[in-house]
Amino acid sequence: MSQSMGVFRCVSCPEGVTSRYREVVVDGTGAPHYALTEFAWQMNQILSAGAARTYVRVLLPYFTYLLSHESQCADGTGWESAPETVRELVREYVVQRLRCHARRSQGYEVIGLREGSSSSVRVFLAALKHFYQMACRAGWYAYGNPLIDTASAVLHEVEAAERRAAGRRPRMPAYSGMEIARGHRCSENYFRLQEEQWIPQPMDDPSLPARLAQGMRMAQWGLRDQIVVRMAYESGARIREILCLLVGDWRARGCTQEATTFSKGSRGRRVKVIRFSSETARMVRAYVNTERWRWDGQQRRLEQLEDHDPLFVSRRGKPYDYEAFKPHWYALCAKVGIDLNIHGLRHWYVTQAMRQVSESAQTPDEVMRGKEDLVRYMGWRSAAHIGSL
Repeated sequence: MSQSMGVFRCVSCPEGVTSRYREVVVDGTGAPHYALTEFAWQMNQILSAGAARTYVRVLLPYFTYLLSHESQCADGTGWESAPETVRELVREYVVQRLRCHARRSQGYEVIGLREGSSSSVRVFLAALKHFYQMACRAGWYAYGNPLIDTASAVLHEVEAAERRAAGRRPRMPAYSGMEIARGHRCSENYFRLQEEQWIPQPMDDPSLPARLAQGMRMAQWGLRDQIVVRMAYESGARIREILCLLVGDWRARGCTQEATTFSKGSRGRRVKVIRFSSETARMVRAYVNTERWRWDGQQRRLEQLEDHDPLFVSRRGKPYDYEAFKPHWYALCAKVGIDLNIHGLRHWYVTQAMRQVSESAQTPDEVMRGKEDLVRYMGWRSAAHIGSL
């Protein structure tokens, strides 16, 4: 790195000066840059000396680029800007300086290498992500980490919270050999290298409902199982909460687009309201008065059923349960070519809901309000279930 003025660089702590910092990062004017200096110190605590040095050095050209950008912009755009601005700056830097190409894909950016691209792009993105993690923890950055895809991060937090609620240890990494393979998992990175993409990617795929609908038509599913799947991805409810619905749960909400159900920890009390589309509500009415009517021992229509009667029944007229539904679900996944467990429909709902919040919100307060609304609707005890954004 050139030692001329105008670029960020590292300088050794002068002899005779007592400081925990062996190196100080200075900006283009020669003034110390405290955030980068602290970042360098923290990396030295957790990484090897060589890796820590690489993480710091790969960020210096980017911060120099920001200095140039600030001199051209009246608003002083820099690393402390809002996430949308930071992401645009990173995208410009990766394309213009590292000679990569970038494309928008369902709420995140896919970075691809081309001839002449810098091989440091992977390290640069990793280092910048760690820098913002440190800045967020220290309170130096007023927003959530801009290098994190909010929706995917929320999904991971939900999974971790549900494992804790079930008394299970945190998921071990794949290389540990302690976990059963579970297929692909979406990355939490906002910028993702092209080879990191996985196919299929149901959690991030807004077209998942259309793919499932096509598969259900191909499999010639009846109304009952179609409704269960639709309620899952439209409401975010657990499959067991849907399968255990009583006629009275739907009737209590006017037989329209809502139903009451229990929640985890409510001990069977109907404390939760789930919402679904008008088309699904129409299908429920049709199901109750056709398929369910045929399978009901007394052949009763909606107005004749008791509140305590199960909404969904088997062909023998018994309550339709989780174990009976599972084979149908996995047969559907095989038909449409996706790898998604039953609980994944709930995660898909959370992912899409948070992505919509993060893309439509104009301020951090709006993001927080959207997050709190989702917490209340999903029936979580607190916002801690989905981490800090």
